Amino acid sequence: MRRLTQLIRTLSIKHGTEYQSSHRNLNAQLLEVTSRFEDVSNRLRLEQDHRRQLEDQLCRNQRLETAGRFADAMSHFFNNYLTVVQGHLEVAQMSQSGGSSALLEATLKELLIATQRAAGVTSQFVSFNRREFLQPTPLHLSQIIDGQASMLQKALGEQIAIQISHQPDLPCVMADQASLEQIVFNLLLHARESMPTGGRLMIQSRALSIPDAETASQMHAEAKAGDYVVMTISDTGKGMTPAELAGLFDSSKLSSDPEGGADIALILVLGLVRMQAGWIDVRTVLEVGTEFSIYLPVATGTAPTAATPEKKLLSHSAEDESSTILIVDDEDSVRQVMEYVLTSQGHKVLTAADANEAWTIWREKASIIKLALIDVKLPGGVSGFDLEKALAGDDPTLPVIFTCGYSPTTLSNAKELKAGENFLPKPFGMVELLNIVGQALLKPARL
Repeated sequence: MRRLTQLIRTLSIKHGTEYQSSHRNLNAQLLEVTSRFEDVSNRLRLEQDHRRQLEDQLCRNQRLETAGRFADAMSHFFNNYLTVVQGHLEVAQMSQSGGSSALLEATLKELLIATQRAAGVTSQFVSFNRREFLQPTPLHLSQIIDGQASMLQKALGEQIAIQISHQPDLPCVMADQASLEQIVFNLLLHARESMPTGGRLMIQSRALSIPDAETASQMHAEAKAGDYVVMTISDTGKGMTPAELAGLFDSSKLSSDPEGGADIALILVLGLVRMQAGWIDVRTVLEVGTEFSIYLPVATGTAPTAATPEKKLLSHSAEDESSTILIVDDEDSVRQVMEYVLTSQGHKVLTAADANEAWTIWREKASIIKLALIDVKLPGGVSGFDLEKALAGDDPTLPVIFTCGYSPTTLSNAKELKAGENFLPKPFGMVELLNIVGQALLKPARL
């Protein structure tokens, strides 16, 4: 009996030990599985967050790409209409030259200048969208600002007074004129919005020399040592909070916070300033005003004369006056103004709205057509480049001039487009049209 009791006790102790060991093993396995589950859960959560961020970034990129395509399309249509306006204005101005109506001639001149400036804005917008870096030239910043003073005052309105001052004998800056004009105009619009009840806008320019990299780093993150001209545009408006200032150029806030976030016009300004190898500094005080300082590098060369050379028609022979020209453009008004200008100089004109119509005309009149003016963007799935290839297959000696309101770098084609030779960018004026046509007709005659 005693042995049986000892045996039971021994077995109980052994079973208890094995149970505790097994329990500990199960607990360890459970903890390990739980830890692995937590790790997997954390990784899944991080992957979901990362995927969500990528999706948000993709949506933003798609919106920006859509905006870029919209800008290209708008520039196409806008340049078409500008071509019509500019062509009619130049014709009217020429007919009035030497007459007694000085007021009408002055008005036509102002309208013509306005169309040319609008054309510059569209080309700059498309260039910025396509990240085409411009070719800066030496310019007198003070002359550009003073030349815009009248237009700037009209844009500001009577409630806002504009004051302009320049340091004497400023050096030239290395920049693009259309970019500078757009920078000034966009900053002016921002200032006007911050002064809804009126105020004062000040534009100042001065020279600045940054001696070394250490001094430059203390001024601005993008600053570099060198000689600069600083253009400061300040207003007496409502100013900005620190949060508004921090997000002023943040493109990600364009859609998420349109009221207090970034301004697309200012993002464009930032891009244009950087294209000129400069930088922009902003200071603001709430309910006091905002000051934008644009730093532009000093040019090493000399600026061209301020006077714009007068556009003149090239001399043409009598043979050119009886040339038959084929115009292919899907815009009725563009065809009409081009036909009017060319027929007024003695040319005969045939017009078509698309490639199919142009090909029908060509098959009937090929023997008398001496030149083709073809818009690159045509309806019906056949581009101007396709039409040119078909015409060249019939007659490789036919001179062809392409026209388009898009940026040339956005056109997918192997043919090299040279403005003034085989390419006439829209909008164009009467002189540009007649000169490029005259040069094309002066080439060796067709066999």
